[in-house]
Amino acid sequence: MLVKYLLATIVAGLFAGILLTPAMYVRNVPLILHAEEYENAGGHEHATAEPAAATTAESTPAAMVAHEHAEEASPALPFGRFGNTLLINLVAGAGFALVTGAAALFLGRKITLQNGIYWGLAGFFIFNLAPAFSLAPELPAMPAADLAARQAWWLITVVLTAGGVYLIVLREEIWAKVLGVVLIVAPHVYGAPEVEDLTSAVPPTLASEFAVSTLATNLFFWVVLGTALGFAIQHYAASELEG
Repeated sequence: MLVKYLLATIVAGLFAGILLTPAMYVRNVPLILHAEEYENAGGHEHATAEPAAATTAESTPAAMVAHEHAEEASPALPFGRFGNTLLINLVAGAGFALVTGAAALFLGRKITLQNGIYWGLAGFFIFNLAPAFSLAPELPAMPAADLAARQAWWLITVVLTAGGVYLIVLREEIWAKVLGVVLIVAPHVYGAPEVEDLTSAVPPTLASEFAVSTLATNLFFWVVLGTALGFAIQHYAASELEG
């Protein structure tokens, strides 16, 4: 049975999600609040159901809070900005931890305290950095392409990037490494969904700063998640796996 492995994975994910929340409030949230000033001044409106899903597909988990100003009016998550952010980060942390743990089991690899950070860096590259090359995190009041198209492109990019990382890192054949590079580059050659009108009240410097800070926050999240996974699995679930 893998009960201990499952529990250790979830606990590590929740731990990373908890630490992610104050990290987001250091820089990400102030930038969002600043962008909301431009949004309110320009009379820009967002649908309450779209923002969370859009940011989830584009730069999870740290950019999820980018449009939570719209969720404030929604009765679905009536916990305020901080409460909603914490709840989303806990769910995202547990979810990404389970995905990472399942990938390790499927590949027959162990996540340890020594290599946990590498698993975290791989997760950051697959889920955040690679998609951000063509689909950067967005602030409120910024124009965006169709939500469904962005989500589909993000999902395809994540799958192809994961396959590319596997071929490059875990396979020794030259053809595998070449194919891995092709898989990683392919979605960017095809191109992410674009919006025709790029006019926005948000200054370009503010948008760029948010994209960088979001990636930095996500990097912090994944490093913590990988390290916590390695510690939790090695100390509390190693016997389960060996048995």
